[in-house]
Amino acid sequence: MRLALFGPAPPLRGGIVAAQANLYRTLQARGHALHWTSFRRQYPDILFPGSAQEGPTATWLQCPSHRVFVPWDPLSWRAAARDLLAFAPDGVIARWWIPFFAPGFRDVLRRVRRRTRVVWVLDNVVPHERYPLGPWLTRRALRQGHGFIAQSEQVRRDLVALVPEIEAAAIRVVPHPLYDYGAPERPRPTVGEARRTLDVPAAARVILFFGFIKPYKGLVHLIDAAPRLRDRFGPDGVRILIVGDVYGDRQPYIDRIARSGAADVIRFHADYVPDEDVERWFVAADLVVLPYVSATQSGIVQIAWNYDRPVVTTRVGGLPEVVRDGQTGFLVPPGDPAALAEACIRFFDEGHAAAMAGAIGAEKVEYSWENQAKAIEDLVAGA
Repeated sequence: MRLALFGPAPPLRGGIVAAQANLYRTLQARGHALHWTSFRRQYPDILFPGSAQEGPTATWLQCPSHRVFVPWDPLSWRAAARDLLAFAPDGVIARWWIPFFAPGFRDVLRRVRRRTRVVWVLDNVVPHERYPLGPWLTRRALRQGHGFIAQSEQVRRDLVALVPEIEAAAIRVVPHPLYDYGAPERPRPTVGEARRTLDVPAAARVILFFGFIKPYKGLVHLIDAAPRLRDRFGPDGVRILIVGDVYGDRQPYIDRIARSGAADVIRFHADYVPDEDVERWFVAADLVVLPYVSATQSGIVQIAWNYDRPVVTTRVGGLPEVVRDGQTGFLVPPGDPAALAEACIRFFDEGHAAAMAGAIGAEKVEYSWENQAKAIEDLVAGA
């Protein structure tokens, strides 16, 4: 098949870009001819709350792309449609996650859908943050699709509720695939090596919060849980690693850590982590914690699963579909620091690491890029 991707590409950064690059590599390995129409700009600088929109990309995630689309520039929308159609694709694979891009996405795909099939890969249908006219904008954009990949059952339900006219046969539920940040030519570090590199105590119990830091991710609740963990394991017995670029003001988090009484066990690495360095943070950790207050899914779980790291997360959105309580991690109520702390304490005190890692290893085969690629092929073919 001739397949065109439409969405952000390197040197733009973040989980969406990494997902697109992994999908590109998988489709390429399956013998498809590929084209990638990407963003020239992603957000106006004045609206972007992080530190930078672009950064270095790992060599194994670099893919050729045409940087054309600008979400707020209608002239670029026409150019993006022309770029896609010039490739004469059998299908266009577009990615949806927030309504900010809806006007441009709708315009581009409205122009191409008469000459090729459009398949949406849906990270979210209902965004984590509120957007003016969000449901209306989302509905108008998603109606341009012929097929849909919902990466959780929660996303499928949200799609059907928002656009009820979509036929069930046009939707495939395919779990979000795993992210592997290990360089193909580089052996995976041992736990000891990763901890030495990061200056993490070798014998400590290590808890990791990773990813862009936004209010819906509930980091404040992990910070509030930290004193209980320090009391239980002592100042030398536990480390809480908070790692990621802050979207917005980082000072409230710094102040909250200082007031927590557990600042000596918290390490706040408030910077974007380049692709090349992601692996060592997960290898160094014993447990990954996602204290989200809202979610449909999270790519962070798929990074944790790749490294067989159990997850403590909240019962929100599609997260309970992935994390099986008591088997591959623990589920707790959102916004409850005491419950979050108790789940982490239980993980360490009851010695769940090996059994949960084994359960993750047995399950994660279903979280493959091959499965997503096959579903896309079926939808492009009109199956």
